[in-house]
Amino acid sequence: MDSPVVIREYSSDDSHSISNIIRENLIKVNIKDYSEKIINNIYEIFTPEYIAELSTCRKVYVAIKDNSIIGTASLDKDTIYTVFIDIKQHNKGIGRQLIHYIEQIAIDSGITLLKLPSSITGQKFYENLGYHAVDVVESEVYGRDIIMIKNLIKD
Repeated sequence: MDSPVVIREYSSDDSHSISNIIRENLIKVNIKDYSEKIINNIYEIFTPEYIAELSTCRKVYVAIKDNSIIGTASLDKDTIYTVFIDIKQHNKGIGRQLIHYIEQIAIDSGITLLKLPSSITGQKFYENLGYHAVDVVESEVYGRDIIMIKNLIKD
């Protein structure tokens, strides 16, 4: 039987695992949609130290399976950031679980509209979860981000 995925808040021991997951995705997955220069810029930013620093201003969450971190996402007020899943765990519903988990936290906090800056790579994934694009931001450091939103209140 497959062991369950558990989602919990970040702890200081998680920085290296999160950094590794993000960096591996950048060089093996996101590279298909971004220039090597952009990937290298982002790769250099997402050090374990930077992850630890982010955790002081955002709520960072990790998905755990068999005592290993297999995914991460973070929430800063009404915006989801840094959603990455271990590439060996892609297409197993873990990203969906993380997003739903964060959406519930947002709802419980009184947030009715969530935003997220999606990579080109992740846009279809977020669309499948009910997010839609409202803007595009170009950056020399991060490349193209598609700004997406989702209304959390059902009409």
